[in-house]
Amino acid sequence: MNLKEALYRLKAQGVRLTPQRQEVLRVLIEDAGKEEHLSAEEIWRRVKERYASISFDTIYRTLRLLTRCGLASELDFFDGCRRFEFAGHGHHHHLVCLKCGRAEELDICPEECLARVQAEKPGFKVTSHEFQIYGFCQRCQLLQADDCRSN
Repeated sequence: MNLKEALYRLKAQGVRLTPQRQEVLRVLIEDAGKEEHLSAEEIWRRVKERYASISFDTIYRTLRLLTRCGLASELDFFDGCRRFEFAGHGHHHHLVCLKCGRAEELDICPEECLARVQAEKPGFKVTSHEFQIYGFCQRCQLLQADDCRSN
């Protein structure tokens, strides 16, 4: 999904398309697919380049709105920082490095777990889920091995 399609989707949901909201969405789309997902503060800094007077509260409210509208996802990699990504490119999960914090997108989904939940709890309606795998990326493993060899 590109910016034009995302804006059309927002408009169809009755959302006012302010220039600031459009810019937040543009920043999310530009960042899509990169290994470092943006915090609200990082998004605020990027949007401030074009809209100097925009407040952090406006950014946060816009991110919440985009999340409710299905165009953004809020991510928690348990590093003390909530991150956001554009959700218009389909469902995916993440591999998260515990050392450097980079997150790599993972296109597989634990469908057998979801099927088991629905089989064991048929009265529960699943509306969403999160799945992250934590470990150490290859770069951090190599750096750690180099540190061990030099000691």
